[in-house]
Amino acid sequence: MKKRLVIIVLAGYFIFPALGQHPPQDKNWEVVFQDDFSSFTHGQRWYVSNGIRTENEPQHYLPDNVNIVNGELVLTAKKENYHCTRPNCNCGGGTYNYTSGKIVSYNNSKLYHYGYYEMYAKLPVGLGLFPAFWLWSEEYSGPDCVWYNEIDIMEAGGCNSTITTTNYREFCKSLEHPNKVAVPHPCNYANSFHWYGVEWDQDKITWYIDRKVVRQVRHTGMQHRMQIIINLALFPSWSDCQADGSPLFVHMYIDTVNAYQLKYDCKKVVNEIDFATWTDDDYRVKKSITMSSVTSVTIPPGSNIYLRATDFIELNNGFEVPSGTELYLDINPCDITARVQKKLEE
Repeated sequence: MKKRLVIIVLAGYFIFPALGQHPPQDKNWEVVFQDDFSSFTHGQRWYVSNGIRTENEPQHYLPDNVNIVNGELVLTAKKENYHCTRPNCNCGGGTYNYTSGKIVSYNNSKLYHYGYYEMYAKLPVGLGLFPAFWLWSEEYSGPDCVWYNEIDIMEAGGCNSTITTTNYREFCKSLEHPNKVAVPHPCNYANSFHWYGVEWDQDKITWYIDRKVVRQVRHTGMQHRMQIIINLALFPSWSDCQADGSPLFVHMYIDTVNAYQLKYDCKKVVNEIDFATWTDDDYRVKKSITMSSVTSVTIPPGSNIYLRATDFIELNNGFEVPSGTELYLDINPCDITARVQKKLEE
């Protein structure tokens, strides 16, 4: 059946936040990864990068720049010279003017797919700084041909107080679907901790700051599993926001990282919902949901209801939402890969 969303509203109190809800509010989600950084061991949930950089950035990543302090992950960027002689130090080695820290979700067999990803962090601010939280994957198909997928959940510009969000897909070194937008931050992100998140599914990508929607795009190319990456970089040589060589010793603080995926019951058709007997386990993406005046009687006043289906959600004539109640409806493709991911995490 072609996907459709039919809404007929006769009540004056219907609230429809069309850009989504975050998992702590929405019972259709379940946690598949969670880290509050009460401890940290390289090679378990994360591995610490050592010497990898991109796009002519001036920093060298070192394990010594990744630490746990007072229950928070701390990435530190320093102005210091570092000479690398290892074979994997970018074309055989070299001298770097800065060092910094970067972590990547461990074990390629647990690459993450569609879901909701968020980080609670306090970011550094200053000339040349380039902290980021992103999803990424890469696969080679020949000596001169590489594809990768990338969703930048957040990148903070060192020359201003904006957060940049990006999604793009590259195949055989031909950039496809470039999409980069700077979102004004509601306050100085260096003063306190904030949530930075993204919801990614088969059809769309939605970005959040402090668990509120700031941007949404439709997409067709972002379909491959990805790693979670957090790093404190410096702007590359081609940027107009480079560090000027002044002394530098700054920190990026990460309190929590969560990853959620939707729960699915894609074959179930729901004709009426009795919320008096509706349990947490009932909150799964259904095949279709139909509601009428009978259903509206059972919606508890003042509640927040979140319903998702793969084909359609239909509100028939006479359906009403009690005053003060929030009802969120969304159409989501049935993602069987989520079941595979759940198995990998067990």
